[in-house]
Amino acid sequence: MKPIAVIGGGAAGIAAACCLAEQSQPVILLEGSARLGGRAASFNYKKMNAEIDYGQHVSMRCCTETVRLLELLGTADSLRFQPSLSVPVTLGKTRSPLFSVPALGPFSLLPSLLRYRHLSWRERFSALRFGAQLMRRPPGDELFSHWLSMGGQTERSIRRLWNPVCIASLNGTVNSLSAQATAFLFSHAFLSPHGGDLGLFTAPLSQIFSHAIPFLNARAGEVMLRSPVKRIIIEGRTATGIELATGGKIETVAIIAALPPSSLLPILPQGLSNDRYFKGMAKIPSSPIVNLHLWFDRPVMSVQFLIAVESPIQAVFNVTKIHGKCGPPFHVVISQSAAADWINLPMEEIKRALIPAVGEILPLASNASLVHALVTKFPTATFLPGPKTEKMRPWQRSPLASLFIAGDYTATGWPSTIEGAIRSGISAAKLVA
Repeated sequence: MKPIAVIGGGAAGIAAACCLAEQSQPVILLEGSARLGGRAASFNYKKMNAEIDYGQHVSMRCCTETVRLLELLGTADSLRFQPSLSVPVTLGKTRSPLFSVPALGPFSLLPSLLRYRHLSWRERFSALRFGAQLMRRPPGDELFSHWLSMGGQTERSIRRLWNPVCIASLNGTVNSLSAQATAFLFSHAFLSPHGGDLGLFTAPLSQIFSHAIPFLNARAGEVMLRSPVKRIIIEGRTATGIELATGGKIETVAIIAALPPSSLLPILPQGLSNDRYFKGMAKIPSSPIVNLHLWFDRPVMSVQFLIAVESPIQAVFNVTKIHGKCGPPFHVVISQSAAADWINLPMEEIKRALIPAVGEILPLASNASLVHALVTKFPTATFLPGPKTEKMRPWQRSPLASLFIAGDYTATGWPSTIEGAIRSGISAAKLVA
């Protein structure tokens, strides 16, 4: 029997393959690299003898399909959720958490905003009124900054509240995100009891996703690593197989291409680049992320993570603590999202700009010795959910027979997250089945 081929071993491809295997469908999962995970993968950094994630990923309790996939793979304990949402926000050395009281339902953030020390009392009440406005009248596809301006939010409120939340959650600023996308975030996470409880991955991501290999093998599936695809074979308007870059062909009954547009379009016949469906996905805007990994000789953080405002630093994650390890060295990651101003800077310049700022928000770092620093850059880390982006996102069913598309950028309604990727893979698998 010809198999269903899933191209791409990221979250979308893994979800699609596992969904098909659950239904006893013959499936082959093809991944070009040596590890599963895609953009949510990890790699061995020999200099520090550590396996580290390419990007610092966080989940939320509203991400139900992520939880279900991890349960399916037997790795549910690798995602640890907060009892309720609590985000330490620091302005210099002054911290004021944003937290949720789930018993208050859609008003769960009210006590937190009333106590938010980084805003004046007038700004806090104005933020509450604006939140109520979002609940009453969902915004359209305009810029979120326009919606904030109409809602009377001050520049300081935007700097110290709205922009940090948008950057951390959607990898975009209020000046680049659509109000529609931010309203989705608030309604599913921050205005839903327990929806915004943060979940942190307690192991490197490729270790977690590698459990898909025995899962698929046990169900007559197959995983082929180091197997980049040279081209998808199209006969007429039907996808009939795959040609591997390493040689050989695989005849298929259907194909799910779980790849970003930049990887998918080059392996399709050249004439398809003018097809409206494929041409549209190439126009979806992206947003970069830059990470600075730091290893210290002693602990520099008591919390697992924090958000900084009015600082060169955006977010800091205590990887050693999150993974439940003991140092030395002690590993922290500075994560710079919406990093258009950072992505093209030389790595040494990034270090010079960010490392001195660590001591300003982490007092313990002033007495610690920096053992090593590493910069990682991701120019197209996520798609950017700006105005008109939603209309560019393709459905999982392509115009070609037997070819289906998965990926966080497809039309799931979700932003660029592991959850969105997993949902796309499940949708594609259901269409195939």
